[in-house]
Amino acid sequence: MKTRDYTKNTGRIKTFKIQDELELLSTLPESKPSKRIIMTKKGRKAINALESIEKNNNHSWYEEIRIRSNRQPNATALFYRGNKITFEEMMKKADEVAKSLASIGITKGDEIPCCLSNTPELVYILLAANKLGAKVNLFGTHLNSEYLKNVLANCSSKIFIGTDDTYLDIKDIVDESNISKKLIVSLADSLPEDPKKSDEYEEQLDKYYHYDNKVKDFQIQNKSILSFSEFIELGNNYKDTIIDDNNLDTEFLVTYTSGSTIIGLPSQIIHKNRSLITSGRFHDSELSGNPEIKGLRGLAHIHTESNTDVITAISDNLMQNWSVALEPEYDKNKALDYVIINHPSYFNATTSFLITMAKQYLIEKKYHENGVGKKLPYLLATFAVGEGVSKGEEKFINKFLRESRAGSGVKISGFSLPYTTLSIGGGDCEHGGIYYTLWKSLFEKLNCLKLKKREYGLTPEPFAQVSAFKKLDNGLYEECNYNEYGLIAANSYSTMDGYKNDPDKTYNILITDTNGRDWVSSNVIGYIDELGGVHVKGRVGKYAKYENGMVIPDFAFEDIACIDTKNILSCTATRYNKDGLIYPILNIEFQPECKHDKKIILTSIQKRCEKNFGEDIGNRILFRIMDNKKSYPLTGSGKRNITAIDEMGIENTICINNKVNLNVKEKQKVRK
Repeated sequence: MKTRDYTKNTGRIKTFKIQDELELLSTLPESKPSKRIIMTKKGRKAINALESIEKNNNHSWYEEIRIRSNRQPNATALFYRGNKITFEEMMKKADEVAKSLASIGITKGDEIPCCLSNTPELVYILLAANKLGAKVNLFGTHLNSEYLKNVLANCSSKIFIGTDDTYLDIKDIVDESNISKKLIVSLADSLPEDPKKSDEYEEQLDKYYHYDNKVKDFQIQNKSILSFSEFIELGNNYKDTIIDDNNLDTEFLVTYTSGSTIIGLPSQIIHKNRSLITSGRFHDSELSGNPEIKGLRGLAHIHTESNTDVITAISDNLMQNWSVALEPEYDKNKALDYVIINHPSYFNATTSFLITMAKQYLIEKKYHENGVGKKLPYLLATFAVGEGVSKGEEKFINKFLRESRAGSGVKISGFSLPYTTLSIGGGDCEHGGIYYTLWKSLFEKLNCLKLKKREYGLTPEPFAQVSAFKKLDNGLYEECNYNEYGLIAANSYSTMDGYKNDPDKTYNILITDTNGRDWVSSNVIGYIDELGGVHVKGRVGKYAKYENGMVIPDFAFEDIACIDTKNILSCTATRYNKDGLIYPILNIEFQPECKHDKKIILTSIQKRCEKNFGEDIGNRILFRIMDNKKSYPLTGSGKRNITAIDEMGIENTICINNKVNLNVKEKQKVRK
């Protein structure tokens, strides 16, 4: 209960200390997943590493990157349209930015409002601000206008930092604020002078190597705007010594939830240095047990206000002395272009982005010449973040990876992987990204083969205990056993510090188990398998109680539909209520290469639902066939927009057995 008391008084989440729970953990039955951390060699090693982090890594994220950069100063840290920036060059530029920020009065605790796309300057600014002990508030242009005004009002008025693509969308609001200086970075600032000289130049994508610098046009209208080069000059005369006295608990980063619940009004999430350092430290080979590999490259293309981008795609890579390919654009229809121009070893993206990429390659035959597709030997792995992945989607994406020979040019421990499977599960920015880690899927399968399920073997997520819980009548939560559905919650050293300016929401995500332990809820239902894998199934509250007394979660319908991986790509379940009855709606997208009679396929789904839920509910099911070309509507973050699907109601739905008549205005035909 200590965490709940602390949160109630401070609005922050108390740093989790597993050492305080070791005695309790020893008394738990082996069927409880939270006991894993003391039952495995890797788990015990992780516990020992926590003491080392407190002792040896109790400094800023900037300092951690600086120390690790010294290991390979001449290695490529940042890749931008063929421009390769070394670790030494990156740290030098970050120090210059730090001086400029200090020269305009930025000090420890200041919160800098930033609306930035993925460019090298983003990384310089993050490092520089962190060195000073300042917080960076990374927001997007999709914010509600009044909400954005409130964000700016609660940040430092000394400077606003944006890129020349994002600034256009929020220019009026920023210009009306009382901010003294505005630094506008151009997407063109770090472009190579002659991209054709790059050894990774892609001629067919030449348009991506050229951006117009719009900053000069902005300066004509607003004299307070500085270009990046002008901003750097401000620090040239700064002579004071910058003292980096920050530690693991210094607040550093404000990111945002996807905002899919209420569009334009996402929650602000505060992270300490601890989140970034702990998450990156997890990937070190002596803790993860993974082979040490040099020279990999990750792609940072997700909106920068997501901590998936900053922590997973940028920080985790830099801490491994790998490079980060910075992609300033974000468009699902360009996902395949992003892979080809950036040559990443792995690619974090929403499922919707990955499916679009696979469709373009397999169905539209994009980047095929004389019937032969372009090969992607550098792409070791793709990882889905932010939303779940059906078995049909995984199957389709893996076909794309196989045919493009993805990963065939990357060697691990002396053997080549022709392709690797997609990681299953959603992201969770409240916990610092503990549900998607770089090696999760690949090494889960390797360890499963190695261990043959005879023992617990996976490394715990970043020094976290992750488990599922069922709520009892007394309000407490009982930890589930393996493979038992419940509310997924975690205790993690990479957990967020709290929701900014919303102490009640921070307090309300805490749950207390029957042993008196406090956990941070992820607000999703799922289960933990015997190997420690976290299986996310659906959001809390996405269920219905039917008149026969059955309580059925939406994902139960989705699972039944998606059994047919040969014909069903994906299914999203929604519901329609009328006259006291609940009508399940299964929004179905068929496999793009499906050649079977679609009516027969839907009839099979309906029969399976009858068998599982009863004839009355099964007969009531409505289907909506999603167009393969349009697929599902998406949120600004690239995730499936469940709210928009739900708002479709019963338009364009069909009842396969014609036993339901709801006076639908427009019926959809089931075509072969």
